[in-house]
Amino acid sequence: MTLKQLKKVWGIGYLLNIDANPKTVKGQKLGFMTAVLYLAPYSLSGYNVCPMAVLAGCWKACLNVQGRGGMKVGGKTMKTPVGRVPSNDIQRARIQRTKFWAEDRKEFLIQLVKEIRAFLKRAERKGLTPVIRLNGMSDIQWERLDVGYWLGTGESYTIFEMFPDVQFYDYTKITKRFDRELPSNYDLALSFSNADQKYADRCWEAHLKGASLVIVYRTKEDIANAATWFDECRVNFVNGDAHDLRFIDPPKSIVALLAKGTAKHDTSGFVQDFR
Repeated sequence: MTLKQLKKVWGIGYLLNIDANPKTVKGQKLGFMTAVLYLAPYSLSGYNVCPMAVLAGCWKACLNVQGRGGMKVGGKTMKTPVGRVPSNDIQRARIQRTKFWAEDRKEFLIQLVKEIRAFLKRAERKGLTPVIRLNGMSDIQWERLDVGYWLGTGESYTIFEMFPDVQFYDYTKITKRFDRELPSNYDLALSFSNADQKYADRCWEAHLKGASLVIVYRTKEDIANAATWFDECRVNFVNGDAHDLRFIDPPKSIVALLAKGTAKHDTSGFVQDFR
């Protein structure tokens, strides 16, 4: 599919966002270039790509509506299956990418592979190490997706096996992903929520077994208090806002993020207070 066809059929010009995010671009100072696939989270597109969004209580405080994604053009919003989101090009593109993923999986993957290959060449020209996040706003279990089947190659392989020398990483709220062996070039960090006690318990169980746990705190004071407490417990405590490269964090870390935008007022249990 050409870029012209992408724009005509799906209203988008590309799938991957390359260091256009103020957080991921910080990785360039550490020698990395990051490509991120941003879909529309939860079921904003009509297709649910975040199966734990309700249980974890994160869908209302999602970063999808922060930054440029939260800007309204002319004060307008778009009606979606779960309410309304700001009317802007970013939201429309995320929704259309998700529909493309759900409705034409083969062409989507062909385009994704094409863009990954172009991205690898771009990073090489810049002298940077390429890294990829396929779940910028979604929570798709890519390690279970048979890309070879969808591409019609007659062979079975994942996207990670297709690009074995590339580091992939993501955040997830699906705790069962840590019950199976993940690809060696795929790093996952588990996003914590206290919205449901059983979910919170599963998060801590996964952490005790080795998973890094990402926790969103309401204020800088909450982060400072948490840092003191975890330091006393001799647990690696990481400032997750310093960069997005979770795969370079010490194993079994607690990664602290500061709540942004509307998330500061979240009461679901997703955003934490540490007094």
